[in-house]
Amino acid sequence: MDKYLTNGDRLWSALMEMAEIGATSEDGCRRLSLSDEDRKARDLFAGWCRDAGCRLQVDPFGNMFAIRPGTDPDAPLVLIGSHLDTQPHGGRFDGVLGVLAGLEILRALNDAGIATKHPIAIANWTNEEGVRFKPGLTGSKGFAGVLDRASVQGEAGADYFDELDRIGYAGQRLADFDILAYYELHIEQGPVLETADVAVGIVEGIQGVRWFEVELQGQDAHAGTTPLDSRSDSFMAGAVLASRLRDGALSLDKDIRFTIGRVEVSPNSQNTVPGLTTLHIDLRHGSCAVLDAFEQLMSDTLADVATQEDVQGSIKQTMRVEPVEFDAACQGHLRQAAQATTGTEPVFLPSGAMHDASNLATMVPSAMLFVQSRDGISHNPLEWSEPAHVATACEILAQAVLIHANGPV
Repeated sequence: MDKYLTNGDRLWSALMEMAEIGATSEDGCRRLSLSDEDRKARDLFAGWCRDAGCRLQVDPFGNMFAIRPGTDPDAPLVLIGSHLDTQPHGGRFDGVLGVLAGLEILRALNDAGIATKHPIAIANWTNEEGVRFKPGLTGSKGFAGVLDRASVQGEAGADYFDELDRIGYAGQRLADFDILAYYELHIEQGPVLETADVAVGIVEGIQGVRWFEVELQGQDAHAGTTPLDSRSDSFMAGAVLASRLRDGALSLDKDIRFTIGRVEVSPNSQNTVPGLTTLHIDLRHGSCAVLDAFEQLMSDTLADVATQEDVQGSIKQTMRVEPVEFDAACQGHLRQAAQATTGTEPVFLPSGAMHDASNLATMVPSAMLFVQSRDGISHNPLEWSEPAHVATACEILAQAVLIHANGPV
């Protein structure tokens, strides 16, 4: 296209202004869900949306929706969304890009005087990152009706719903909120697009994710007086288990993603043999069959290691997100828009990271667009996407949304 509908400079300015909320000394962001920084970010976003003529609604899970009316009052809406919360040492683009790109699209439509048959709305989903509260994707899970409210656990005793009240974003059940389709723009958080030297890619689907807590119960003992061959050492059992599970994962499928990202040892004393060790496991793959096979392998391996190391073992699944394939028609709209915007055939790729779109895809036709991440870095203050790439991605998203909301333009 010779001229973009959307304004990349205005979008970039909004991103940088939002990044000032919770800014860290390393040029990153810390906006944990339902914190005071999150409230400030929500307030800024809400003000921008009202200035753009949107009607704001908040649901019981704190999800925010800014709605631009369509010409047909009975038509279902086209929804664009992502999240404003960040990791503790996060960057300036993860999540927030998708929210503010939606805002830029509505601003651009206003500037151009373009009306759409279907309303277009922006969603800010609550607690996507899952840092302060577990499980992650809390808001979109609640919206999709797949959240057990009793399962939501907060750090340091924080209560999710009390914190919603505290920051002023506890809403009501939405009425007359029919969705035609859902689109989400996000940074890739990986190296595929940069390696291919392309600005954007269309996401085919999202890997399934399962989280586990594996507890190994041994016996506390004195480090100086207890012989190695008579210990019930929970940490050593955990180390053996971790190594065997990694080998087992690789034997199942080279595309599996197995991570032990957190280890807790008790009593956590240098001169005491640890009696309790907990491994927090993140497992990802695009096939339920592979994920199921790993679960069985994990159970069998744990039983073997527990016998070998004289400990007791248990496994608790703490989160489960099924693999998702995105809607072919929505992907087609993104492809058409990408071809028109860039003049080239877009790259298609899977997502290894979780996104709110995985929950929306269980309800309505959904699709995702990725923008290139420098060095594939994310969840890090060094997270970066080039302004030109961000502008291109926003324009592609705008054109796809218009195709869906009002027919080709």
